[in-house]
Amino acid sequence: LREYQQKNSPGVPAGAKKKRKIKNGSSPETTTSGGCPSPEDIQDILKVLVSDLNRSNGVAIPPLDKWKNRDADRDPSPIDESTSFSSTESLRQLSQQLNGLVSESPSYINGEDLASCTDIKNLESRYQELSVALDSSNLTNTQLSSKIEQLKQENQETLDRLEKEKKEFEKKLVKEQGALREQLQVHIQTIGILVSEKTELQTALAHTQQAARQRAGESEDLAHRLQSSKQRVGELERTLSAVSTQQKQADRHNKELTKERDALRLQLYKNNKSNEDLKQHTSELEEKLRVMAKEKAAMQLGMEELQKKMEMSELLLQQFSSQPTPDSSQQLQQALEEQAQLETHVEQLKDSLKQLQAERDQYVVNMKEENAVWQQKMQQMLEQVRAVPPPQEPPAGPSEVEQRLQAEAEQLQKELQSLAQQLQAQVKDNESLSRLNQEQEQRLLELEQAARCWGEQAEERKQILESMQSDRTTISRALSQNRELKEQLAELQNGFVRLSNENMETTSTLQSEQHIKKELAKKLGQLQEKLGELKETVEVKSQEAQDLQRQRDQYLSHLQQYVAAYQQLASEKEVLQKQALLQTQLVDQLQHEEVQGKVAVQMAHQELQETQERLEAANQQNRQLQAQLNLMAVPGEAGDGLDGEEKEEEAPRPKLSVPEELDSRELLVAFFNSALASAEEEQARLRGQLKEEKLRCRRLAHLAAPAQDGAEKEAPASGIGGDSVPAETHQALQVAMDKLQGRFTALMQEKVDLKERVEELEHRCIQLSGETDTIGETLLVSPLQRPQPPRSPVLLTRVGEALRGQTTPENPTAQQIMQLLREIQNPQERSVLGSNPCIPFFYQADENDEVKIMVI
Repeated sequence: LREYQQKNSPGVPAGAKKKRKIKNGSSPETTTSGGCPSPEDIQDILKVLVSDLNRSNGVAIPPLDKWKNRDADRDPSPIDESTSFSSTESLRQLSQQLNGLVSESPSYINGEDLASCTDIKNLESRYQELSVALDSSNLTNTQLSSKIEQLKQENQETLDRLEKEKKEFEKKLVKEQGALREQLQVHIQTIGILVSEKTELQTALAHTQQAARQRAGESEDLAHRLQSSKQRVGELERTLSAVSTQQKQADRHNKELTKERDALRLQLYKNNKSNEDLKQHTSELEEKLRVMAKEKAAMQLGMEELQKKMEMSELLLQQFSSQPTPDSSQQLQQALEEQAQLETHVEQLKDSLKQLQAERDQYVVNMKEENAVWQQKMQQMLEQVRAVPPPQEPPAGPSEVEQRLQAEAEQLQKELQSLAQQLQAQVKDNESLSRLNQEQEQRLLELEQAARCWGEQAEERKQILESMQSDRTTISRALSQNRELKEQLAELQNGFVRLSNENMETTSTLQSEQHIKKELAKKLGQLQEKLGELKETVEVKSQEAQDLQRQRDQYLSHLQQYVAAYQQLASEKEVLQKQALLQTQLVDQLQHEEVQGKVAVQMAHQELQETQERLEAANQQNRQLQAQLNLMAVPGEAGDGLDGEEKEEEAPRPKLSVPEELDSRELLVAFFNSALASAEEEQARLRGQLKEEKLRCRRLAHLAAPAQDGAEKEAPASGIGGDSVPAETHQALQVAMDKLQGRFTALMQEKVDLKERVEELEHRCIQLSGETDTIGETLLVSPLQRPQPPRSPVLLTRVGEALRGQTTPENPTAQQIMQLLREIQNPQERSVLGSNPCIPFFYQADENDEVKIMVI
């Protein structure tokens, strides 16, 4: 390094320090003692030079860590000034700076300090890196120069290609111009052909217009003839309409009379149906009352039983309140849950009762409204019958021949209208053809002008080429239009031929109409003869109308009787409604009592379980005592005791299970019966156990007398334990027996009460059936006076099927009605009604004033 620096630069120039200051962009750093720069300053200078080389030649050299930190703090703006220096200049500056550093700090160069040696090594490595960077920059320069030469060659090749393409394009333009000229000549020839065709078409149009004018005159003549024929047909139609109106008036009068008769019959039928519906409703209400009474009695019995069980359960709770167990807490939770379920069920029952009451009230209101409407209709019908005028003598109606004539006249009118429409369509087609010809002439003129412009304007050929393309389309359209015109001319000729044929047909039809008129005159005479016959028939119908009026009076009398019966039914219905209200109140009370009864049942069930647990504890104590005594007893007696234990184990105790749902009366009765049976079985079992315990106690007493003396000498404690345990078990058994006896007496009392309630309900049902029989007899007083024909089983089955078909599954009241009807049809299934069931019946008057009773 020293030799190289001495060869290149003998002294350090003064501008080196200035350049370093400018490149670093900051004030000159402080040097070490004696004005000599520090090794850090030398490293900074080298880093700046390396960065200049990197920016000038594009070669990346990894900088040092300290240089990174200082580059972040310094201003990068003065770096741009050094970009213009070449690589040789940067190396020259670097060598000068190194020579200056060596001359300023001889102590560091001579290696007087150890730290300066490391710096020199770093500088050497850095210098080698810079030399490598120089080589790389030289390589990049050579590569760039080669690329520049390649780009120049490519530019020359592209220029050659462009020249070739220009020449080819000029040749193509010359060829296209020749082709366009040929196409222009072809178009000029086609234009001449079109002009010749246009003249031919114009001549053909003139001929067709003349023919159309001739046909128009002929059509006018035909129109005049048709008008005259229309006038004649109109006169004939007037005569026919006069005859037909007379006949229609007679028919209307007859129809009105028949309608009035049918209306009266319908009213009678509807009134009969309304009476039948009322009877059905009364029977349904009676059945509901019976069912409610039964349910009330059952609920009362259940409530009394539950109250008794509640008292027993309260006593047991008081006894076992001092010793709560987890089982009792679970049972309490279950009881609370069941109580909530029962409350919800009670609310649902209340809602259902309210709905039934609302339906009943609506039914009453609807019945009242229907009665008022029927009374108004009856009054209106009476007034209409009184206001009916006497029948007039209607003329006879039109015959079949007249109807045929009318149809033929209508056909002729339709044909005339179609002919007129065809003529108008042909005129419109001719006008459209003339317009198309004019348009084609204008287009041909435009084409001629365009052809002249082609010869005169050579500079605007490009625009003309575009217009020629559009002209091609117009020429094709013109050709197609010419073809269409030819087709339309052929159609017009065919139309004229058709018109001539139709004119011939119209003349023949006119002749036939004249012949038909003569026949009509003859038929009018025949119609006048028929008018006399119709007058006679009208007289007969008037007599029939008088008979109908008499029948109407009879029907009115029957209706008055039905109204009186309906009033009686309404009064009875009010009484039944009052009874139903009382029943609803009783049902509410029963539901409340049922809830209390269920709670009592739960408490009783808990008591039974507790007593069973006590008995099991007593049995365990007895077994322990027997085991203790068997040690002291005789082997034969010990064997007897073991046999007794085995017998006890073989006979399991029956446990009473309370059902989860006790909503219906039948479930309650079944549960109470099972509870009674289980209680009786437990009572018998406990009595047997008592007897066995008494025998065992006696045996133990006999055995304990000699054993106590020896036990007191040997082990006094064992004798004391043997005396105390049997007394407690005996007391527990006595308490259980007392409870069972009280329970048995309570159950027997409940059975007696249930029997009394059942007898009361049967008595009430008998009374209600008697009342319904009296109601039916009062309703049947008026219609039963007439002779009664035998009942037809077919009619009864039809009525039953109709009533069953009317009940839909969506209507709960209808389902209840069908259930009640089934119970009435087979009264043997219901033991509560006894020998006198309620049988609803419905009656209806026939056309012969006869009544048929239908038992459902």
